[in-house]
Parts: sequence; C-alpha cells; structure tokens
Amino acid sequence: MKSLIQQIPPYFKSIYVLGTLSFIFWLTIFDSNDILTQFSLRKKEADLQQTKGYYQKQIEIVEADRKALFSNQDLLERIAREKYYMSAEGEDVYVIISSSGDK
Repeated sequence: MKSLIQQIPPYFKSIYVLGTLSFIFWLTIFDSNDILTQFSLRKKEADLQQTKGYYQKQIEIVEADRKALFSNQDLLERIAREKYYMSAEGEDVYVIISSSGDK
C-alpha cells in the first residue's frame, strides 16, 4: 500500500499551492471579513438603503407641506389654531374631546 503522502497529487505538494489554499481557508473562515460577515453586511446595507428611500420620500412630503404652509397665510392660521390651540387676542379656545376617542 502506498502511504498517505504518496497518494497526494504532486501539484498539492507544492509549498505555494499549500500556502495559497491555507490563505484562502483562513480568509473564508477565520478572518474578520469572512463570508458570513460579508453576507450579513450586504443584507444590512440593503435594509439601510430601503430605509434611506423611505426617509427621503418623507423629507420631500414635509418640504412640500412646509412650502405650502408658509406660502398660504390662511393655511398657517388654520394649522396654528387646530394643532397648537392658538387663538387671536380676546378669543377663547374650547377643545371638545369625543367620548369615543376619535380626533
């Protein structure tokens, strides 16, 4: 019977091939940037990109509302009265809360 070392093909006996294979093995399993970490980071990046898109749309909506609010004095007064319960001098504000809790 051949010994175990004699059964290995000659190109796997090269120090360069062994070094390269061990380096690749080290990078895929033990390194801080291994394959599993890369997959989880890519998934996290995709989630963050989706969240970024959501917030960019929300910023556009808020900017459009802000532009409309500051360009229309009647709308500004209506929002101030309804949302922040502001009143003109000499006026009284009555807040009516329904029993069902609807706004």
